[in-house]
Amino acid sequence: MRGRFLFLLFLDLALLGWPLRSGLRAQDEHKKVPVIDKITSGGPSQQEFVGVVKSVDFESEVLNVDSINGKSTEIFPLKKKVHVVTADGDKLKLATLKPGTNVLVCFDQKGDHRTITRVVVLSGGPPKKKTPPS
Repeated sequence: MRGRFLFLLFLDLALLGWPLRSGLRAQDEHKKVPVIDKITSGGPSQQEFVGVVKSVDFESEVLNVDSINGKSTEIFPLKKKVHVVTADGDKLKLATLKPGTNVLVCFDQKGDHRTITRVVVLSGGPPKKKTPPS
């Protein structure tokens, strides 16, 4: 009778996983894996947009850039401190941005807010008309 009791006790403990499972549960509770959404949604995401300058409004501080395929226009807030450079890295003035200029706009996006980090001028603008020699 006593042997049967001990056998059933050990069987119950084995089925419940004691003490092994209770030790594992305690370890599992201490190991928390961070959720990826919480990690990636905290800061701004860096993005780039390649297109052609449609318009520049220095007074309203707005830069409108058409996509290369011309199907959409992106609007960027334009601050006076924005770095404008050539593809070779030479510094340019903000006034260089004229309609027809091919650009790469590098910006940070956080929610609905955009901040231009730099504008790379890929070409000088629309082709100039050559005057025939007289």
